[in-house]
Amino acid sequence: MRGPQSRVPILCLAGFMGSGKTTVGTLLARQLAWRFVDLDQRIEESAGLKIPEIFERLGEPAFRQIEADQLRAALGRASEHSEATVLALGGGTYAQPGCPDFLRASNAPVLWLDSPLDVLLARCMTMTGRPLFRDESSFRALYAQRLPSYQLADYRVDSSGEPAQVVAEILRRGIVASGGNESHLLVEKPLS
Repeated sequence: MRGPQSRVPILCLAGFMGSGKTTVGTLLARQLAWRFVDLDQRIEESAGLKIPEIFERLGEPAFRQIEADQLRAALGRASEHSEATVLALGGGTYAQPGCPDFLRASNAPVLWLDSPLDVLLARCMTMTGRPLFRDESSFRALYAQRLPSYQLADYRVDSSGEPAQVVAEILRRGIVASGGNESHLLVEKPLS
């Protein structure tokens, strides 16, 4: 776990399924010349299974344990290797008990990529591999359950637009600032 004295910039992206964490995260990391880490991809690599298979074969509690282990490993690697990192969390990661406190204690600010529920629903209707997407009713219920957790994030940006526009907004707002060859986080800004 990283202490408050650590200066390795890490920005975690949280949000519901379809909010653009992977797409926006990839573009943002490229723009900043930071490393991009997709927590879901790390989970799949660690388990040797796709996420729907983990849910089906091992169950959600086993998935959440792998997820927590991989989150700690990703933060540890970024700190050990002094790698500025954009970390895309899974849709339910930040809603897990203790996760917001763990990330805060790890000095890892969280940016909530927020989109209107209908936009998220439209995006997810065309995607496969979403083990917790069953139907519109359960989708809306899961969103309502996770919303209070997302609202604990350090920052909020509307992610309903084109990914390049979302990245531009993150950079415009100064959530991440570039200075010469180094980029750093400006963590004194309030959630907005």
